Amino acid sequence: RFRSVLAPALANRLRGTLRDRVESVWLSLGGPACVSERGELEDAETYLDALEKLEQAGEVDFARLAELLGELYAPPDPAATGNDLQIMTIHKAKGLEFGTVIVPGLQRGPGKSDAPLMRWRELPDRSLLLAPIKETGAEKEPAYEYLKNLDRAAEDTEAARLLYVAATRAQRRLHLFACPKKTMPPARSLLACAWPAAAEFYAGRKPPGKDDSAVEARAPTILRRLPEGWTLPDPPAAVAWIAPPDARGAEEEIEFSWAGETARHVGTVVHRWLQRLADDALEGWTPARVAALRPRLARELERRGVRSAECNDAAARVVRALTQTLQDERGRWLLGPRKEARSEYRVRRVVGNVLHSYVMDRVFRDDNGARWIADYKTSSHEGSDVEAFLDSERVRYEAQLARYAAALGEPQTMLGLYFPLLAGWREWASGE
Repeated sequence: RFRSVLAPALANRLRGTLRDRVESVWLSLGGPACVSERGELEDAETYLDALEKLEQAGEVDFARLAELLGELYAPPDPAATGNDLQIMTIHKAKGLEFGTVIVPGLQRGPGKSDAPLMRWRELPDRSLLLAPIKETGAEKEPAYEYLKNLDRAAEDTEAARLLYVAATRAQRRLHLFACPKKTMPPARSLLACAWPAAAEFYAGRKPPGKDDSAVEARAPTILRRLPEGWTLPDPPAAVAWIAPPDARGAEEEIEFSWAGETARHVGTVVHRWLQRLADDALEGWTPARVAALRPRLARELERRGVRSAECNDAAARVVRALTQTLQDERGRWLLGPRKEARSEYRVRRVVGNVLHSYVMDRVFRDDNGARWIADYKTSSHEGSDVEAFLDSERVRYEAQLARYAAALGEPQTMLGLYFPLLAGWREWASGE
């Protein structure tokens, strides 16, 4: 069976893209059926994207591919709750809280990048200070160096703010790790920001050298038999029980209770691409670009388990939802550039002694400063009275969005439901 799948792919070398052939073989061998979690399908997509990125004329530099794969990381598990480990950047952790936070690698400095051709800074009188990079072989350009130092000072201030953000995500325990090679922290590192407090922990310690092979002796671990009848003690009352997330899983159960698995997967893919459009603030997105995604969307749906015979129709449904959003004034208002905008915004809230987790499709502030929470619903309506259907959907999801508003803890939050397949919209203020 393996030979029957692999032989056509080998016979068609240099025809089409390598990514398509590898993906076809993987699908034919039943690769998607072997994954145990939904996130593993996203990992496979990440690998195939890397393969496509490096391909040139149907071939790949395998040394470069191995190097690139070593730099890839699995995305955070959106369904991770309770005691599961979540790995994310400090930027992604904004607005979240965790019982224990671990921040490694504080000794690392900012990465090096090519010097920009131009540096500029707007002055208080609204004039512009502009300086070009120095000519090759010439002395340093004073104005350019001055602006570079200003940029570095701003970056260092931002680094200190990021360290503060990381440290304040912890509810009970915070672990900060750094392994400096010298007795002083590397310049412009997060450890340098924390050095006034961290210096005492490194005082008198010898930095590790190349010849340091001795390992600190440890007392042997002694196993002790528990007495007969021993039971695990009750947890402290302060520890909150973590409820199942009132997030994508619960929402999908409501939204697709009337439909099959294909509709569920269509909704997931539409949400994913609406997030992409919002992250780009719609820049560069046109109906033609969305239409060109149809083969890729069909492959994505097939990887999620949609039957091959239904993939084209399902992909067309996704294209229609994204296209109508781009062409709809309300859709562009939701996804365009906004203040404090976040997509797939994750928030946790303790109610009583229970920890709830929510994922909000879109959160932002409008031009008047009002906070908005908008949720996308890919349900459709085949009848004639669409307005009555939208009114009923508002009633259906009113409690869900009320929980979102309570989790943000801001009074007078505006709530909205957007229906990409219908270009429909319902809005109301929290508490109405």
